[in-house]
Amino acid sequence: MSNPLDAAFDPEAFRALGHTVVDLLADRLGQDLVGKGLVRMDAAPEEEYAHWRKIMDSGSGGAGAFLEEFVERAIRLHHPRYMGHQVCGPAPLAALAGFVGEWLNNGMAVYEMGPGATALERWVIERTAALFGFEAGGGFLTSGGTLAMLTALLGARARKLGAGVLEYGSEPKWALLGSEQAHYCAGRAAHVMGWGRAGFVGVPVDEKFRMRVDLLERVYNETLASGRTPVAVVGSACTTSTGAYDDLRAVADFCERKDLWFHVDGAHGGAAAFCPELRGRLAGIERADSVILDFHKLLLTPALATAVIFRDAGASWAAFQQKAEYLWDASVQEEWFNVGRRTFECTKLSMSLKIAALWKVYGVEVFAENVRRVHANAERFARLVSGDSRFELAAWPESNIVCFRLKTVKEDEEAQDALQRDIRARCSGSGEFYIVQTVLNGRTWLRTALMNPFTSESDLADLLERIAELGCSPN
Repeated sequence: MSNPLDAAFDPEAFRALGHTVVDLLADRLGQDLVGKGLVRMDAAPEEEYAHWRKIMDSGSGGAGAFLEEFVERAIRLHHPRYMGHQVCGPAPLAALAGFVGEWLNNGMAVYEMGPGATALERWVIERTAALFGFEAGGGFLTSGGTLAMLTALLGARARKLGAGVLEYGSEPKWALLGSEQAHYCAGRAAHVMGWGRAGFVGVPVDEKFRMRVDLLERVYNETLASGRTPVAVVGSACTTSTGAYDDLRAVADFCERKDLWFHVDGAHGGAAAFCPELRGRLAGIERADSVILDFHKLLLTPALATAVIFRDAGASWAAFQQKAEYLWDASVQEEWFNVGRRTFECTKLSMSLKIAALWKVYGVEVFAENVRRVHANAERFARLVSGDSRFELAAWPESNIVCFRLKTVKEDEEAQDALQRDIRARCSGSGEFYIVQTVLNGRTWLRTALMNPFTSESDLADLLERIAELGCSPN
């Protein structure tokens, strides 16, 4: 038997395994696109652990069989009946680019370790900033929306409270304002910055689950009266639960009057900037101080790849200003090419390669068409739901997220909610569809994020029939 280290780096074995893996994934893609097979396996956590523990404890084995088993048990995001969480089935080219980046392993932090990825990151950020209307914008890519939100708001804190906060921290007398439907990571950011859970103050929403901007003044004054001073407002474009877009123009007006930082959580809905006919939903975003955007949601890119973009490129340095002389020359200020100066990560994957490969080969239209199709599917589904007396909509969708419920004769609200939860569990548990649930105004709703551009109207109609069937035969 050859030395395992030598075997692990054998070029011909690598070549053969690469062909095997690509064939495996291409076959799976072909099956998924036509809806063949189940979307997911319904294995309980302990069952799944037992399965993999048995495999791992059985000694060494073939790479092809091991990877095939993993693929077989994985959730199939390219399946047209995947309608669950906000993660896309990535375009094959983007996945291959990610593979190239991981194989090269040119981790970014300093330019000398990742020159190509650093240059491509700047290009991606500049083009995306332009789509948001930032003429002098700048920023970087980071690992997911939660980290992006925190980084942007750390920048807001430094800009609004002064550089001293980087040396001495800040007392829990400050606050962020945002919609009650804002993503939970806004509250987490306030907590991490030392302001506690009370550091994020929710603004009530209207019947369409958009921030009541008319109540911002009242919430602002109440926050001041409680002993906290707001420094920023987080606008949602769009919310995670329902896909509602806040009125960004009105929020921008308020922030200008109060001299507050205006941050837009565009992790999901910021992708509308790539689609001309949907860009109007982001009206006012050009006045934001910072915006985040997940390319791994609606822009066909494998996770994780999130842009943090500032209207003033200089603000992108505000979150972190500390010395690390062994990595870079501390005497040189604002080196755009040493990205570790601006990010939490030191070593960072070549995220930009995945995005740039798609942009280069297919043009910006590939992103636009994906956004266009999944939004059109949400419109189709909403029409099906609203036209079926057995169901009700939470609100007409503004993005590709649709929340709805099966109507029931049960009078008790908890029983009604329990039925929705039961339907969701059995619908997704069967593997035929994958949907999720959410809570709106204290009530449980079924929720679909229509992430797959190949989901058809018949898939959507079949989902409603399946839910109605499950509702008639609860556990």
